[in-house]
Amino acid sequence: MDGSIKIWGIETNNLKNIDVQIERNAINLIIGPSGSGKSSLAYDTIAQIGQHEFMSMFADNVSDPTYRVKAYENMLAAVPIKQSNHNNNIRSTIGTYFGINRSIILIYAAVLGLDEEFFVLNKEENLCEECHGLGYIKVLDQNRIVDYDIPLAKNPFRCWNRYKDFYQQIIQQFCTDNSIDANKNFRQLTNREKRLILYGESEKKYSVRYKKSTGFSRRTTRYYGVMTGKPMQVNYAPAGQFYKDEICKCCQGKKYSLQHEKWMINGLSIGDFMSMPFEKLLPHIEQMIAENTDTNLQFAIKSIHKFVCKAIELNLGYLFFHRSIPTLSGGELQRLRMVQVLSTQLSNLLLVLDEPLAGLSGKEKSAVFQAIIDLAKTHTIIIVDHSDAFVSRSKQIIALGEKGGANGGFLIDVEKYLAEQRVRNKIETVPPQKMHHVIIDNLVYSYSGVNLTIGENRMNLITGRSGVGKSTLLREYLPQYYEDYLYINQKPLLGNKNSSVATALDISTRISNLFANKHKKDRRFFSNQTGCEGACEVCAGAGYVEYGSGYDSKIQLICKDCGGTGFNKRLNKYKLYDKSLFDIWNMTIDEAILYFSEADIKIMNSLGEAASLLLGHLKIGQPISTLSGGENVRVKLLKAMKSTAKVFGIDEPFKGLSNTEIYSVVQYLDRLRKNGGTIIVVDHSDMIEQYFSKHIELTSDNGVLKDINQP
Repeated sequence: MDGSIKIWGIETNNLKNIDVQIERNAINLIIGPSGSGKSSLAYDTIAQIGQHEFMSMFADNVSDPTYRVKAYENMLAAVPIKQSNHNNNIRSTIGTYFGINRSIILIYAAVLGLDEEFFVLNKEENLCEECHGLGYIKVLDQNRIVDYDIPLAKNPFRCWNRYKDFYQQIIQQFCTDNSIDANKNFRQLTNREKRLILYGESEKKYSVRYKKSTGFSRRTTRYYGVMTGKPMQVNYAPAGQFYKDEICKCCQGKKYSLQHEKWMINGLSIGDFMSMPFEKLLPHIEQMIAENTDTNLQFAIKSIHKFVCKAIELNLGYLFFHRSIPTLSGGELQRLRMVQVLSTQLSNLLLVLDEPLAGLSGKEKSAVFQAIIDLAKTHTIIIVDHSDAFVSRSKQIIALGEKGGANGGFLIDVEKYLAEQRVRNKIETVPPQKMHHVIIDNLVYSYSGVNLTIGENRMNLITGRSGVGKSTLLREYLPQYYEDYLYINQKPLLGNKNSSVATALDISTRISNLFANKHKKDRRFFSNQTGCEGACEVCAGAGYVEYGSGYDSKIQLICKDCGGTGFNKRLNKYKLYDKSLFDIWNMTIDEAILYFSEADIKIMNSLGEAASLLLGHLKIGQPISTLSGGENVRVKLLKAMKSTAKVFGIDEPFKGLSNTEIYSVVQYLDRLRKNGGTIIVVDHSDMIEQYFSKHIELTSDNGVLKDINQP
């Protein structure tokens, strides 16, 4: 069947009864502002139809489709590939995830004449005795434990957060005995003093009378530095968040037992093979191909060879088969899935890609771009992206807008939208007058330190290839150097299952108070938080009811009693300016701005700030668990304006945004700068260099993170 894919009457999510046509064996581009319905069209409609049609022919556990369409024709089997990574299985590796380990085990067993069971990693006898096949062990992480800005006298150790009075006293007594000034913060100490505080042990015991929630208690103990792991309180153990992964010294990250080391092919044990970066592994694989005489192994060896070659082409040569899937970024996993597609023997698939060029440096973009062009020769490609690169190579471009949320979901003029994005907005950039020379000598992961300069009270841009250490610099190193530092990334906002956009914007309590004051009742009567009177009796305020057990069989359905708001249904009769809490929770931020212009100016201003950061399409009661990575960043930026921090490290704030939207976020960041902030951004979006006073191209020089242009 050679006809194009056609879908009529699409009303999925906010799409407004639109008709689309997808050209086969070509690139089809979907563009538009945030919240305009791009993902609703690409993933929730087109990809879901393609998956459902295919899976329903043979699978037993096919879910009911959620797309809403009138008709469609000429659909293909769909493979949706998103820039997300929700895999939390620490034993899931690149080798197991993509089915490569089976081929590697087959080769080693056949060449060495051993049983395949000898090499499988789900048997205890094959695993390293120290790490039990993980390849790493958990060790206390000084950078997660120490708050570098708090004086010793006030207990700078985050894991000693219970019985703070006890720890403050014993630290001060230990400091007095060792002539350490307890009024200094950690970064002001000498190396000798740091080591004593972290790893020291007192000669004498201290008797400490300290406050507890129920009164006072007394404890007699020696002082043990936090990094010794020895407790000074009964039943104390640091929480998991204070540990880091360190390569197992016994197996060196190879996961296998020591007996497996003597079984080698061309000087490599199977552990060596699986833990060697692809770019170094390739010559060994090619040697295997050249020396192999067993025709039964040709397919296995060539399959591995093809996967490794394609991974290197897509600038993933630094990865290896033992690399744990949860440690990969969403972009890295998306490119690995593309490697699998490039290596597959299947053809004529419908591939849906989510911003495949986002987060990539120049060379990486070129490689991925060419790979997608090649894929279009044998597959039909749908791309959600803002990069100009795909415009000229797309056979079909679909533009959605005009705005997001309720004001989006319409088909709009493609040329007009593209013309708006090509307008070059400008912002005044002034060369830095004062530089911070950031020098840090400290091991973090595989890095040994930092040596670079940052422009004070300026916008600083950091770019560099994937895996070079950009996020490590922002997340791990800069907090060690800067006081008053705030790190902002795309990870989900912290909260519980009742948390919504209203709670994230800190307006939920204020809204409850407005209703409480109007109707002369307690605030909790109008709150949907757990334990409050206003929470729905069926879903306890979550807005949904969960059925089933286990990851695959669990389903969430919107609670019928509260309509997804989380409020007790009796609250529907209580109104404020003719609107109930149910009405407000279903408003978008843009709609709520108009409503609260009468009801509460402070809430209106908070919502106005959110709208300026392109969040106007979000609903007030929308669960924070549904926010995208870019939306999470922008909500965190709103909180940054209220923060006392002076230095802001921000990871990919422009991801998923069009050029005009990027400019809006840049203006907000410049407001932070004008308020005295130093802005440090990691991002690779097109044409953003013009907004920054300093551009750092990060590289790793023998483990030291530095600017490639810095002498």
